[in-house]
Amino acid sequence: MLIIDRFEGEFAVCCDTESDAAENISISLLPEGAKEGDVLIEKDGAYRVDALAGERRRQVLAGRLAGLFDRKRGKV
Repeated sequence: MLIIDRFEGEFAVCCDTESDAAENISISLLPEGAKEGDVLIEKDGAYRVDALAGERRRQVLAGRLAGLFDRKRGKV
């Protein structure tokens, strides 16, 4: 699974969650509207955004962030 970390010039810097390696993908190969944090799926050299996986990932990260704030306030 690839996650768009950021955009640099004409490339999207993506993190491969399986190998933990960074991969630069030309913006021209991405679907229109792709943004930071989106989960990409590559098939036969074409990329598409996996909206469901992206939303699940955002929910998990939001829960972790909320847990950190709760711990900081002494609620854990």
